[in-house]
Amino acid sequence: MEAVALHGSWGARLIDVTQATGLTRPTVHRLLRELIEIGYVEQCAKKYRLGPALYALGLSAPSPIGDYGGIERCAQRLADSSGDTVYVAIRQLGGLHYLIRAEGSYPIRARVVEVGETVPLGATYAGIALLAWHDPGEVEAQLRANEPRRGRFGFDVSNFSARLASVRRQIADVWQHGWCFDTDTVLPGVTGMAAPVPSRTRQPYMAVTISAVDDRLPPERIRALREPLLAAAREMTSYIA
Repeated sequence: MEAVALHGSWGARLIDVTQATGLTRPTVHRLLRELIEIGYVEQCAKKYRLGPALYALGLSAPSPIGDYGGIERCAQRLADSSGDTVYVAIRQLGGLHYLIRAEGSYPIRARVVEVGETVPLGATYAGIALLAWHDPGEVEAQLRANEPRRGRFGFDVSNFSARLASVRRQIADVWQHGWCFDTDTVLPGVTGMAAPVPSRTRQPYMAVTISAVDDRLPPERIRALREPLLAAAREMTSYIA
């Protein structure tokens, strides 16, 4: 199911699930048929995606957010201290769902996404920060699966190799420094820096981002904002499971 979820609503091919799990093709096909029978997976053409029965199952699970207000206040403090726009987003299947946008005092604001919007996992700084917990093959699979949906973010979708190299560099930064940044990743003229929010689960599922126009975040200011960003991510850990 995790291998199917990796491809989100776009759907995973049988070979994608086989490669991700290391199981044989007949075994994967049998398991998928069994999951389809109980509604946990559905098939559309020759692709597989998570089924609607999982939604009802998920309603019985406790929310991973223990104190939404605490996260919101933490994001606003970071926005107030930096003067820029702060986003908080949570992993959702093969995408990233934006929960909070806090505005700073700087008059030119980088409003990249809307609260309540779900975007491809590798399309924004927060999503890239969370991709650090995927193996390299999964990262490439995720980016390729989302490629047809990424055009509105302003990328040159024809240059996939350059996009992949940029994402891998940012992932290396997350592993080495605990955060990443880049320019023009989401939209031309917008710079962002993101950090995963540590959790008690196997891998982080939430991230916090500072986003601003390029002139607002030169290298020296990015270095100055590194600790406030990481401190906010650590504080948010206390508000989630």
